[in-house]
Amino acid sequence: MRYTIFGTTEFGPTRVGALLGVLLAGAGQVVTAEELVERVLGDAPPPRARAMMQTWLTRLRQTLPGLIERDGNGYVVRVDPLEVDLHLFRHLVRTGRTTDALALVRDEPLSTLDTPWARQLRADFADELLAARLDHVDQRMANGEHAELVPELHALAAGRPLDERIAAQLIEALQGSGRAAEALRHFEFVRARLAGELGAEPSRHLATLHRRLQAASAPRQLPAAPKPFTGRALELAELDQAPNGVVVITGTGGVGKTSLAVHWAHQAMDRFPDGQLYVNLHGFGPSGAAVSPGDALLRFLSALDVPRAQVPHDLAGQSALLRDALADKRVLMLLDNATDAEQVEPLLPRSPSAHVVITSRTSLRPAHAKALPLGLLPPEDARELLAARIGHDRARAEPDAVDTVVRRCARLPLALAVAGARAATQPEFPLAALADELADLDAFADDDDVTADLRSVFSHSCKALSPAALRLFRLLGLMPGSDISLAGAASLAALDVRETEALLAELATANLIDQPEPGRFTCHDLLRDYAAELTHAGERDEALHRLLDHLALTAVEAGVVYTPSRHRPATPPPAPGVVVLRFGTHEEALAWLLAEHPALMAAMPHGTPAQTWLMGWSLADALARQAHYQDLLTSQQLAVAAVEQLDDADGLGRTLINLGRGLSRMRRPEEATAALNRAFEVYEGNPAGQAGVLLNIAMLCPDDRIGEAMEHTRRGLALFEQCGDSYGQANALTGLAWGHGKLGEYAEAIEYAERAMLRWREMDHLIGQAEAWDNLGTGYLGLGDHVRAAEAFTRSSEMFRLGGDLPLEAGAYEQLGDTHAAAGAAELAREAWRKAVELRTQAGLPADKVRAKLQAERQ
Repeated sequence: MRYTIFGTTEFGPTRVGALLGVLLAGAGQVVTAEELVERVLGDAPPPRARAMMQTWLTRLRQTLPGLIERDGNGYVVRVDPLEVDLHLFRHLVRTGRTTDALALVRDEPLSTLDTPWARQLRADFADELLAARLDHVDQRMANGEHAELVPELHALAAGRPLDERIAAQLIEALQGSGRAAEALRHFEFVRARLAGELGAEPSRHLATLHRRLQAASAPRQLPAAPKPFTGRALELAELDQAPNGVVVITGTGGVGKTSLAVHWAHQAMDRFPDGQLYVNLHGFGPSGAAVSPGDALLRFLSALDVPRAQVPHDLAGQSALLRDALADKRVLMLLDNATDAEQVEPLLPRSPSAHVVITSRTSLRPAHAKALPLGLLPPEDARELLAARIGHDRARAEPDAVDTVVRRCARLPLALAVAGARAATQPEFPLAALADELADLDAFADDDDVTADLRSVFSHSCKALSPAALRLFRLLGLMPGSDISLAGAASLAALDVRETEALLAELATANLIDQPEPGRFTCHDLLRDYAAELTHAGERDEALHRLLDHLALTAVEAGVVYTPSRHRPATPPPAPGVVVLRFGTHEEALAWLLAEHPALMAAMPHGTPAQTWLMGWSLADALARQAHYQDLLTSQQLAVAAVEQLDDADGLGRTLINLGRGLSRMRRPEEATAALNRAFEVYEGNPAGQAGVLLNIAMLCPDDRIGEAMEHTRRGLALFEQCGDSYGQANALTGLAWGHGKLGEYAEAIEYAERAMLRWREMDHLIGQAEAWDNLGTGYLGLGDHVRAAEAFTRSSEMFRLGGDLPLEAGAYEQLGDTHAAAGAAELAREAWRKAVELRTQAGLPADKVRAKLQAERQ
């Protein structure tokens, strides 16, 4: 038979049931009469307590004969402890069967018995239950269930923020789910709480976990090590011996600067345990392809898991933030293919523990930089590089041919790689035949002309390509950005994607292109220049138009999925042969926009007016939300110039609004206002358009001009009502509710929030409803209705959580804490504020204001 004391016994919430539960809790042990009275009736029992107890015992012994026996001055239940759910739970936990143990627990032990002994029993069991749950978490993590455990552990951590075992498990679960940045932020949150509330440092286990996490989450951005790599022993030694600082490797194109830098960086990785940062600055690619310092900074800050919310709008602020992020970190930074000092200066960390290697064709010299000029490969190293590519046995069999190829390649690694790839694809041909072909090329008339040597080698390798691969190679020279996707290459050549993939593999085998990451292709800028020279005018125009069509039309598809509430712009039909991608989810659309962001920015100046405008329209939201504010401004300036050439007033109005956003983000409010005012004029006769402009103008108003902002919003609401735009009305009503709350007009804030709520619910718009609840909470709190305010903020925090908006969820919890504090519920206030601090820390936002509230409450 199985006996239960989780909840109540078989006799229910009665004194008889409580008596049985007390005896079962001590199964196999004698419980004295005095102990029974205290445990069942408390420490202040009634006068006839012992007589009452005897009556209940008699009833139990009659109902359950043979179960309860008298033993001296006490009583004992004669039952196997494993037949009692509490004792079975403990046995299963001891034997590692936590899943079965946890399945037994349906309530607290003796949940209806309110005596000091029973309360202590439940408190002790709560600790046992937590330990069992955490053991179970360990077992599930060992089975790889990291992502599934994160919500449960977040809830546990919110209730026990100083429990280091829970903290360690949450950190491990976040890391195992690919959320290393959140894991690091949670460690910092716990460390701050331990120091602030207990004056303690994290335990050794937690500190060790933190060090492992730092090592695992350190950025590892280096490209693959070049293979084969030969020679350069003197230069490698110089790099090894250089103290931390800045080293600039200079030399002509194709001489192997990048190969040397990347090869050395892989060898030196152990010196830089905090990570390796890499960016190809494309300083000598096609016009517009060079990476701006601002873009490079954002890439580095993202790699270092600096939240977007912390990134300043200006270049100087971003540069300072990078220096702060790298302070005291042993990091290697490789800035490849730089144009000049102006491009690299904002990226330099200025930390004695960091080291920077720059490659460039120019003799740029940042302050205190060490120069490392790179010449042609020594003859022996050049022969070894070629032999490594074609096979040492083959090279030893034809040493004269090897010398001829080396000489005709001018001892340039790029030329040797291309020529070696050609020879390797024809192993049945004697190497002397390749040497003779190279020797016969007219371009080698001047052996001192390195550029001519490269072009001759390129020409020779192109002759071995299939006609279709040679055509694709020529067209790849036209790509405006630094790389191209498979779909982009297929559109460029008007070919099927599978056929294009096969041709790209042929070009990669010939060492004419590289694939730095899956699905993206690039080539050395000297090869790209050569390829572009092989095209003719008609071919160039048609191919470039197809590529820009692919980028523009696919960008629109991504833009409407990324921001579904935007009105889809009219698009022309794609040119024949153009691949237009479709996207099923918000995440897929954003991933494409971020991957193609550099290519889109480089392509916009080359598009037709329609193509340029569509690219700018599609990029606007992603660039704004990802904090690419300079590119947001540049793209919208180009888009405005393009759409002005089209007969599209709506498109011009939308783009002027986006331009206003870009100018606002770049802290240029007067120009932003001018752009929005012009948009308002363009939208004359279009009430919905003018209403949207008015809401954007309202957002430009600072806090000391809330009245002015609300006037703009009221005008916008009237126009949205005039044209029946429900989404616009809901936005305007939400803005008015917020404004009234800021002004202390709480009844009006509630009125507008309720009106907004009706519309958001009709549209099933989660974040809109969350904002309405938030505004309702502000109104109720202002009017002193703490119960309804707490309910509103609780609902808004939950909806913001479901919507994935950490900053707004944190704000709701902060206001929930304010509400509890105003109601005198200090512990509930502290709990809500602690959650707000945790969320703000996870989001990378400052939490000092909320911490100050916690500190003041404790005092």
